[in-house]
Amino acid sequence: MSRTRFSSLLVPALIGLFLFASVRGGDFVYDDRSLISLNPTMQEWSVIGESFVTPYWELVDESRFGSGFYRPLGATTLGILWQLGDGSPRAFHWFSLLLHGACAASVTSLALALGWHRGLAIGAGVLFAVHGSHSESVAWISAIPELLATLFCLLSLRSLALHQSLRCGLFLLVAMLSKEAAFGVWLLAMAIAVLRPKPAVEAPLPARSMACARLSSSFAVIRTSWIWRSSSRMLPRRHNRWLTIVSLSAAAIAVYFLRFGAFDSAAAGFDRVNTFHALDQGQQISLSFSLIGRYLAFLLWPWPHMPFRPLTLGSAADSTRLWIGIGGALLSLTALAVWLRQRRNRTVLFGLGLLFAGLIPVLNTKALGQYPFEERFLYLPSAGFALVAVALLSRLPKQTWAWAGLLVLVIPNAFSAHSGAKHWQSEEELFAWAREMEPNAMTGHIEYGRLMLERAQNETDRLTRSRLTEYALEAYQESLAVDPDLFFVTAVEREKGNLGLGDALYLDDDFVGAEAVYKRVVDHYKFSPIGYLGLANCRAQTAMAHGESGHYELSDSVMAEALEFFNTALEQDPNLDAAMLGKTTALFQIGRFEEALQLATGMFGQDPTRLEAAQLLFSLQIELGRVEMAIRTLDYFLEKAPDHPQRDMVQQTVDELRRMQESAPPSPPR
Repeated sequence: MSRTRFSSLLVPALIGLFLFASVRGGDFVYDDRSLISLNPTMQEWSVIGESFVTPYWELVDESRFGSGFYRPLGATTLGILWQLGDGSPRAFHWFSLLLHGACAASVTSLALALGWHRGLAIGAGVLFAVHGSHSESVAWISAIPELLATLFCLLSLRSLALHQSLRCGLFLLVAMLSKEAAFGVWLLAMAIAVLRPKPAVEAPLPARSMACARLSSSFAVIRTSWIWRSSSRMLPRRHNRWLTIVSLSAAAIAVYFLRFGAFDSAAAGFDRVNTFHALDQGQQISLSFSLIGRYLAFLLWPWPHMPFRPLTLGSAADSTRLWIGIGGALLSLTALAVWLRQRRNRTVLFGLGLLFAGLIPVLNTKALGQYPFEERFLYLPSAGFALVAVALLSRLPKQTWAWAGLLVLVIPNAFSAHSGAKHWQSEEELFAWAREMEPNAMTGHIEYGRLMLERAQNETDRLTRSRLTEYALEAYQESLAVDPDLFFVTAVEREKGNLGLGDALYLDDDFVGAEAVYKRVVDHYKFSPIGYLGLANCRAQTAMAHGESGHYELSDSVMAEALEFFNTALEQDPNLDAAMLGKTTALFQIGRFEEALQLATGMFGQDPTRLEAAQLLFSLQIELGRVEMAIRTLDYFLEKAPDHPQRDMVQQTVDELRRMQESAPPSPPR
């Protein structure tokens, strides 16, 4: 690579890195936790093999079998980053930054491969690097597969532009195994290979173009005649169309058989429905095209940012969506007509094609999820937008006008991108911002409540704990206040909102109110292990209160009810550790010591660093008179968890027991 070409690629890459540099200190947020930081599967080297035989979200939880996503290279990348970065989010954020820089450089490289002058190609790369729609994609760790897919899609199209057929197919194979967004680019590449006419013999540029070229400096603007009328003349003379078609077909076949193995179905997961929006066929079509219209509008004006945009329901929403959908459909048909008519023009062929090919996945309403409009879905289409926008600016009659137009695009986009990215630094900032920007989205309220409850549980100061619990209670109440007749709400979100409300009441010591909420949950959702766990905990607390009041028979009776609820929770989810701990405690309380000892021993053996399991096993061993075994239990815990925050308390208990043993009089001989 020449020094000039290298510097051309370096400029947009460095601008992209500098603009998003603040994301380096971000934490794991939202899906990052379930997907990476709390997912044992993603934290083992074995995920490299498992990701190729397991659907993407089933790597997190086998119960997520409804998702049709298959991203083995995306999952593999996340697993490798966990190992190389020792579980630190900084490693992921650095990789996201480098990927974004590489994508910006690839836009420039693609423009150069299309025959653009260096100055224009750099302009396209810079516009992509700073585009305002990229905040979520670059700042959110879970969006790394999106960046991967985009990078390899751009490399594939560059290879196609240079007629490197095998590389084109190989790069698209990698892209499609990174994320499904690449499927639209595969269709584009196949259409280009099939429909593009054979290139004409290279002809000299018109005089006007030559004059513009001589006037150009490193950032000079190339006029209309070069980009829009003569770019096809810059093509190489040889073009093996059939080799490209075979290469692309082989990539698609490989993806199909890998998906077939993972989903164990001839449909290869494409038939799975991600979310039921309860819309009829006409409404789904209008939704798809209205999303295209909204995405195009956001590319032009990427503001305001918000992480969750709920689907609006009702007759008024249907009417609005219908008209926006008509606009989106007209724009799509117009773009298709221009693309077919101007397919000899390489900028139209690749730039306009990439813009709309990246939006093709939104036509599949089965896989849109709870929030159909997601800013990260624009990362790939924005590359086509950057190419088309800069090419249109080059048609202006004066170079100064063109550069002024580019600045008008770059400056507000850079401000938008930087402003949006800063909210992804921590969960508290993200969800507080989400609640403010869109109060009718349940997710922001639910996740903020979950975060407040987690902090309250770890808080030792009673007043602070009570304050955090109140914050959580308020958040869950606001989530349940969202009207499901006006905004689309999933059954999972409603269940989470009710369970969170019950948890907040329980932590606030309102066991009666919490029990009423949990009972409402299990009555409505027959399969709700967390609901049964909450109900069991409330019954157990009531039983203990009866015992403290001296009503021992009533206490045993209510504890037996709690035990049944613990059993139901474990039947529905055998891996629910909290339910196993509660069941063991309940057995202990009603005097079934041997049964409790067996369960406690098993829990402590599985995780000797868990203080609750160690304390329960210790208490049972003391109750059964096995003091030496109890001491050894705590010693083993201290050995396995040397940095536990309550280590000093446990060590003090061990030392006290040993002093008691040493001071006790010797037993008389038998």
